[in-house]
Amino acid sequence: MYIAWRIFKEIFWFPWWWYSQGWFIWIGYWWAWLNKVSRGLALAVWLKNIFVPMYGQRDIVSFLISFMMRTVQIVFRLAIWLVCWVVALIAIMAWPAAPIAIFYYLYLLYYGQEP
Repeated sequence: MYIAWRIFKEIFWFPWWWYSQGWFIWIGYWWAWLNKVSRGLALAVWLKNIFVPMYGQRDIVSFLISFMMRTVQIVFRLAIWLVCWVVALIAIMAWPAAPIAIFYYLYLLYYGQEP
């Protein structure tokens, strides 16, 4: 009887957990991933040092070369960062739709598509 009660409880507890605690855990996972990506890309460091010449050389050519290189680096790193944000937002928004999609595809698999 206990096993039947646990199975019944888990089946009815699943939607509550999925759309509340589970979703917050999922958001926390993606937030931690975005923080890790941000630290890895180090955009703040690149922006802070955009006007500092590389290798400590203070002539105009070194300044222009370092400025252009850092600008290119910042643009590419910002593009990567934005793609990561889009991936995270899609994953977070797909979380509530996942069980519905699974049940829908199981329905199509069982009953088939009507012509």
